Amino acid sequence: MNMNFENIEGATPIDDISELKPKWVITQEDLNLVESENISKAINKYLTRKISLPNRWFTIPFLQKIHRDMFGDVWSWAGSFRRTHTIPGVLPYRIRNDLERLCIEVKFWESESVELTLLEQAARIHHQLVFIHPFQNGNGRFSRLIADRFLKAWKYPIPHWPVDLGNNGKHRSEYIRALKNADKGELELLICYMEKHGAKDPKIEELLGNSFLKKFYKNERLRVLIKALQRRGNNMNNQKPLNEEISKKTGYLQ
Repeated sequence: MNMNFENIEGATPIDDISELKPKWVITQEDLNLVESENISKAINKYLTRKISLPNRWFTIPFLQKIHRDMFGDVWSWAGSFRRTHTIPGVLPYRIRNDLERLCIEVKFWESESVELTLLEQAARIHHQLVFIHPFQNGNGRFSRLIADRFLKAWKYPIPHWPVDLGNNGKHRSEYIRALKNADKGELELLICYMEKHGAKDPKIEELLGNSFLKKFYKNERLRVLIKALQRRGNNMNNQKPLNEEISKKTGYLQ
């Protein structure tokens, strides 16, 4: 039987359908339908319920489980690391080690002072998962869900990713350009893309009044987060009362 699957810009081509579970799927439209239904169930499970902080769930087994729940109704290889080389993607033997480094990095952010806003952290997570490309397919959708889950864990607004992002067109071209820039160490385009579609860091005054974030960001960690927000242009315009509050809570006078 002939299969008719499109080549999408920046996506891993579908060359092997031997592990495709629904045998009636023969066109790209069929595949999009069954994958969308599967992903909708995973979104309900992983984005609409209470989410603990990333150090509780950002582990290799749990990341594999999320991918399996996203695609397991459609592909037998869901949740299993790929064994062939893809572009993008690190060599297969590097996948586990590179993912482990990312897991360690995410946990480090939660315990130490790092001059990154939480949106910058989410963008880095998203890019690194796409760059590593752990699975045979679905890596972009998986990476976006993980970045969204990271932001929601911190009670941040998440991007409303364009519904046509999986098709060739303006939205995908902008997205792929942002990811390719990130490959060169330049995350700004990806951060701006996420902001354009609804993600955002809080204003400094919002941060200082956020009872949830204040439980985790104190003293030096809070000072460094404020510094990261200022680096991104989130300034206070020398508002004296607010500067005094920052100084009192962090020992840091702007």
